[in-house]
Amino acid sequence: MIDYTASSLLVRGDLLEAHRRIWLHLGMPGTWWTSERRVAIAGETRNARACSLCDRRRAALSPYGLEGSHDSLGELPSEVVEVVHRVVTDPGRIAGHWVEGLLEQGMTDCEYVETLGVAVATLVVDTFTRAIGCDLHALPEAQLGEPSRQRPPTAEKEEAHVPMIPVTGLLDDYADLYDTRHFVPNVHRGLSLVPEETRAAMTLMEAHYFPYEQVPRYTDQDHDRSLTKCQMELLASRVSMLNECFY
Repeated sequence: MIDYTASSLLVRGDLLEAHRRIWLHLGMPGTWWTSERRVAIAGETRNARACSLCDRRRAALSPYGLEGSHDSLGELPSEVVEVVHRVVTDPGRIAGHWVEGLLEQGMTDCEYVETLGVAVATLVVDTFTRAIGCDLHALPEAQLGEPSRQRPPTAEKEEAHVPMIPVTGLLDDYADLYDTRHFVPNVHRGLSLVPEETRAAMTLMEAHYFPYEQVPRYTDQDHDRSLTKCQMELLASRVSMLNECFY
């Protein structure tokens, strides 16, 4: 169970609850990956920062000209390791031809999206945990069950590297994936090929920031956070710049 009592800082209850939900999510069978593989992806996410190949790629003018093997934990296929290490160490230079190369190697677009979702969720919780001076949580136990392997039939290839569910394509068990009363940003749709990963991202987004569709409209009167909206936007922009976010 995730617990932040060791920190000298008071952690809001909604943050604690969001992180507990995410940790439970990571240990469950996914849409395309087994629970064991999902936990292994979370472990590789932590391991990626110590990879010597990633260090060399990060320092290179282009990461695509350097050959070699990642320093991995040895629990995942090479293409999954490549995705995890790239999103952890050099996300700003992810390119369409790189994604296409992964798909040519046999990784499906759905597996790619689920790998991203697990890695990013792990990164968010781990970064927060380090920031408040706590030890990283033990990885969740893998739970019994099989992946559902349900691809959203309305997902379409648009301008993104992978298909996404359009705002007009909500259906069946993902009918509530977006708040269509407002503008739905592409960053909200980015993981929608695997709706459960979009829901996990929404859980973290709402606890750490604001609901996706409400970000442009939030004012200081709409929340009770310690920071003002302007302060939050300044921090968000600075972090995005340091992460080389191509948005």
